[in-house]
Amino acid sequence: MFAIGHFALGYLTGKTSSTLLKTKLNLPLLLTISVIPDIDLILQFAEPTLFMHRGPTHSIIAQTAIMIPFLIIYRKKTLPYYAALLSHSLLGDFFTGGFEMFWPISQGWFGTIGLDVMGITNVTIELILFAIALPLMFKTKDIQTLLKPNNHNLALIIAFGAVLGPMLQIGQSTEMSLPTLLMIPSIFYLCLFAYSLLIELNAKLNKPPKILTLNQATPNPKAEYLLTNNSLF
Repeated sequence: MFAIGHFALGYLTGKTSSTLLKTKLNLPLLLTISVIPDIDLILQFAEPTLFMHRGPTHSIIAQTAIMIPFLIIYRKKTLPYYAALLSHSLLGDFFTGGFEMFWPISQGWFGTIGLDVMGITNVTIELILFAIALPLMFKTKDIQTLLKPNNHNLALIIAFGAVLGPMLQIGQSTEMSLPTLLMIPSIFYLCLFAYSLLIELNAKLNKPPKILTLNQATPNPKAEYLLTNNSLF
């Protein structure tokens, strides 16, 4: 499954979880986490025997191990993101070729049906998921968080890359070449993420320096007393 489908599955599972648990949802982080397992497409250049696509980074054991510290610290607030992470492998990839579900305990490949990611069936499913998730983002106003400065917007550089990569391979005979029917939603996300990144970078570059008042700059009570009473000298 391409990023379009993973974004939708991640949002739908994460939003459902956050609603049931009554927790706030951070959309930039949720969308990024929903495609983070595919970072193995980059890691495999460094170590192809270990980081093969749909290998360790897709394992539910590895994903759970990574999330445990966050579950301990943030408790139920972590669960929507954990659900989005698991949706990548258990929903998005399980039906389109499978993955190493239980690495490192087992290197067995688990999956069913085996839909061709380039085939019309998978592409149609991704378009349907996109058509369901996007209106919901607007209705719940979650998407508005991407339209204003937010420190978490910087995480979208990963989501941006997940969309751009397959687009750059259009016309090539590879399994990562983006199908033509997914071009419009891909361009939409590419523009949305680019805007979110730019407004956050612009906000950081134009952020005025923090100016301390005399009271803030002198934590010593005696010094503060002298300053407020014009007796510094």
